[in-house]
Amino acid sequence: MAPGHGSELGTIADAFNRTVADLRRRVEADTRFAANVSHELRTPLTTIVNAAELLHARRDALTPLDREILDLLVEEVRRFRTTVIDLLEVSTGDGTTLRAEPIAVADLARVADRVAGRPVSVVPAGAGVVTGDRRRLERVVANLVDNAERHGGGVRRVSVEHRPGTVRLLIDDAGPGIPAERREEIFERFCRLAPHRSAGSGLGLALVAEEVRRHDGRVWVEDGPCGGARFVVELAAGAAAVPALSPW
Repeated sequence: MAPGHGSELGTIADAFNRTVADLRRRVEADTRFAANVSHELRTPLTTIVNAAELLHARRDALTPLDREILDLLVEEVRRFRTTVIDLLEVSTGDGTTLRAEPIAVADLARVADRVAGRPVSVVPAGAGVVTGDRRRLERVVANLVDNAERHGGGVRRVSVEHRPGTVRLLIDDAGPGIPAERREEIFERFCRLAPHRSAGSGLGLALVAEEVRRHDGRVWVEDGPCGGARFVVELAAGAAAVPALSPW
């Protein structure tokens, strides 16, 4: 805020600017802390994950009770690994240089089949291309499908819809839908609609929102045509030029 010429306005502007600067420093400090913690956790976590997977490969030699305990352990370790990876992605995304390349929309949509473990994508002929970082856009689709599988009663369908100059990926789930008053909140970090029942970290949809925004796109949730929720990812269509990706 520019200080202006009046003494009273200048005082207000100075106070506002100091508050914004303090807030920025706190956000940067929190981001560095999260990145440092996540980084330090990765090495011991990798050891734990490998040990758990090794035991899981030999689960048939265990008693039924031991197998049940081991399955719970492996599930929690895998969830913890996902949380650490998500936290590291969120905290270190700012300023990261990403590769922009033409990507077939059909390839993005079909990521859903792999994540869901069954055919769920419906891709029209000539689905076209978008421009972006393949790994990160594939993760957008994977996170949305995983969210539908875990919290939305399962993914019904992933489809592609064309609009003038844009392409939309539509992810429909079989859940109860998202209340209208919480449809923006769910894209915030650590937000969970039902914390007492949810097994997620509350980072998956936040990562989706940040990645889509960095690709100059939009993401939102609305009512699905058959009930449930519909998550919509809208990106610019075409790849005549490959622009640099936007900063966070």
